[in-house]
Amino acid sequence: MEVRREVFAVTHKFRVAPLDRTGKLLSNPLTGFLFLFAGILWWVLPFPFAPRGYLVSPEGITIRALVTSYVIPKSKINCVEMVEDVKPGAGLTWLAGLCGCAGLFALADGSTAKVYATRWDRMVRIKASREICLLSPAEPEAFVEAVHGTVLAEAELREG
Repeated sequence: MEVRREVFAVTHKFRVAPLDRTGKLLSNPLTGFLFLFAGILWWVLPFPFAPRGYLVSPEGITIRALVTSYVIPKSKINCVEMVEDVKPGAGLTWLAGLCGCAGLFALADGSTAKVYATRWDRMVRIKASREICLLSPAEPEAFVEAVHGTVLAEAELREG
């Protein structure tokens, strides 16, 4: 006579351990609000410093932003040219957001430039006496032509 033994599978149910200090902190609604606020601030803070327009006048080139303007005097401008594709590196002292970027950037070729731009292609490079500036006007060809006709033409007349 054979004895038949049946084996029953026993399942055990366990609860999850309570949250530790880090888990409690990160699941707090206030923490979520602070992360959201910091993210919004990260995108909104650069807005007043992003380039809004460029002004070419006989005095030089003015880069306009909401709260400040940066002027490159005509006496410091040596060369203005179009650059088709700039490879950005790391930002050294810069602000970047949804509306553009402004500040000192290290470029992929090893040089540095002050950038006041909303895009990295079809830029205008301004070689000034001690710095290089990169701008992104909507019509770069017309911008370069205006600088050559307004700012650099007077310098050529004085030299010639």
